[in-house]
Amino acid sequence: MDDTGLNDSKMDDDKPVNMCACLNRTFAELKKLGSLEAAYEAGAGVECSGCVPYLKLVFETGETEFAIDDPRIPEEDFGQ
Repeated sequence: MDDTGLNDSKMDDDKPVNMCACLNRTFAELKKLGSLEAAYEAGAGVECSGCVPYLKLVFETGETEFAIDDPRIPEEDFGQ
C-alpha cells in the first residue's frame, strides 16, 4: 500500500471494457442480438449509459473488448 491507503497495483483502467455492467451482459452476448437498437431494446445502455460508446464500437467493428480510453471513441460520446 502507498501512503494514501491504496494498493500500488495497477488500477482497473488496464482491464478491458467488455460488458454492460448495469445489465450484467457481455458485449459478446449483446453482439449476438444483431444490432445496436436490439441491444438497447434488451436494456443495454439504459441505466447509466457508460457502455454506449463501446456498444457503438461493438456494432461498427465487431470487436467485443476495448481499452477504457479507446482513441476511436470521441470525447463527447462519454457521459451521454
